[in-house]
Amino acid sequence: MPEIPLKEQRCFSPSEMLQIVNGAIGQWKVLFGTLASTGLRCGEAFGLRVEDLDLTTGRIYVRRSIWNGKQVSVKTKQGYRAVNIEPRLVEMLTAHLGERKSGRVFETRAGTPFCKSNVRRKLNQILKKLDLAPGGLHAFRHGRVSVLQANGVPGDLVKEWVGHSNLRTTSRYTHFQDDYRTQVAANVGLFPQEKTAEDLQFSPNSPNSRHLQHKAGAA
Repeated sequence: MPEIPLKEQRCFSPSEMLQIVNGAIGQWKVLFGTLASTGLRCGEAFGLRVEDLDLTTGRIYVRRSIWNGKQVSVKTKQGYRAVNIEPRLVEMLTAHLGERKSGRVFETRAGTPFCKSNVRRKLNQILKKLDLAPGGLHAFRHGRVSVLQANGVPGDLVKEWVGHSNLRTTSRYTHFQDDYRTQVAANVGLFPQEKTAEDLQFSPNSPNSRHLQHKAGAA
C-alpha cells in the first residue's frame, strides 16, 4: 500500500507555535510550550514526572508515555532519551512546578494523566480564537523538527532529540516554510544580487516596474 504523502500533515510554523503558546494560560501555556520547544510526542509529555526534569542543566529525560490514560513504555528504543531544552522553557517549567519535587509535570484537576482528545480540543479552541487553521498535537512535533532542520542542526542530533529510529523518518517530518526556501535560494544563488530584497518583491507588471527598469538602465 502506497504511503500517504506527509506534506498533507499539518505542521505548525514557528510564528504559529509562538501565537499558540502566548495565547494559552496556566498549565496549558507550559504544556504547549514544551511540545513546541522539544518536539516530544504528546504521550511522552503527558508521562513526564518532576523527577524527569533536570532544570539545572536544562534537560528532560523521556522515560515513559501515556496512552489512553495508562502509563506505557515509549514508542521505540530510541524513545528513551535526554532532550536539551532552551533557557526560556527552563524558566517556564520552573515557575510551573514551584516547590513540587515529585508527581506528574502535567495532569488534570483530578490528578489523572491528560487525555489526548481533551488536550487537542483545548488546542483547537485556541487556534480558532487566533484565527488559525485547525491542527493536531503532532503538528508541534513536525514544527519542531522543521525548525531544527532549517537552522542547520546536525541530523543525528535532531534524530536523537526527537527519538526517531532513523534519519529517513526525520526527513519525512521536515517542512520548509516558503520564506526560508526563498532566502536559501538567494543565499546560494549563482549570480550576484544587484537588487535589494525590497526591489525583488515587485512583479514586472507592478506600478513600480518602470522605476526599477529606470534604475537598471542608469546602472
